[in-house]
Amino acid sequence: MEEAESTPKVLIGTPTFKGMRYCLKEFLNGIRAIDYPDCNFLFVDNSKEDDFFNELKKEKNIELIRDDTQETSNIDRLISSRNKILQYASKKDYDYLLMLDADVIPPKNILKELISLNKDIVSGVYFNYFNVSGETKWLPCAWKELSQEIFNKIKEKNPSLIAGFDSPEGMTEHLTDLDVKSGKLSEVVVPSAGCMLLSKNVFKNISYEMPEHKKQNQTDDVYFLEKARKKGFKIYCFTKIKCEHLVSGKYKKNSEGNLGHPLFN
Repeated sequence: MEEAESTPKVLIGTPTFKGMRYCLKEFLNGIRAIDYPDCNFLFVDNSKEDDFFNELKKEKNIELIRDDTQETSNIDRLISSRNKILQYASKKDYDYLLMLDADVIPPKNILKELISLNKDIVSGVYFNYFNVSGETKWLPCAWKELSQEIFNKIKEKNPSLIAGFDSPEGMTEHLTDLDVKSGKLSEVVVPSAGCMLLSKNVFKNISYEMPEHKKQNQTDDVYFLEKARKKGFKIYCFTKIKCEHLVSGKYKKNSEGNLGHPLFN
């Protein structure tokens, strides 16, 4: 008689800080509604004060770590918390880690769907605000290789944007509305990393870090994924899994009237 396959054990890991208090209730409701038989929740709080940590301690069935990092910049504090999540998942020998940002609300089937794909790195999809030529746009937070067709159009209409490039190699573009509506699995350069499933092959072998010169214009996950690609991992986005992104309480307008991401404030 054949033994039934065991259910992969999953950790849902979330770095957070007191600035995410505005969406805590919606986030907790979202993760508690996930339909999966063997998953645990871990929050790593890198707030500089204790009040939010004490608030989180009141929540049931949540593992909680206080990240007392001495780093001062927001991005370095986030990197510290992400690495603590990777270390926890490795130490507890989880099969998968869902790295879930504290303002991303997943559908209840996210784990069943992403795990069924049997990929080392795969995300769902959500949207975010981006400044495009001085205009704020709501776009998919995932990027694919720039196609030759789009490269040619840019070269014809606005060649200054691709000055120095003879081909689209190494260039990216956001997933299109058609990509998102397709509900298909696609190989990408950068997925929606705030709802990204990692296998143990990944989180036991790669850590988050960033060179100083990249910290002003790149998020922590982009460099993590660069390292993963160099190790031979392919990266996917499954647009069937659409997550809600509660960003209204996080972004603040700067003196020029543009929305600023807290990582770079």
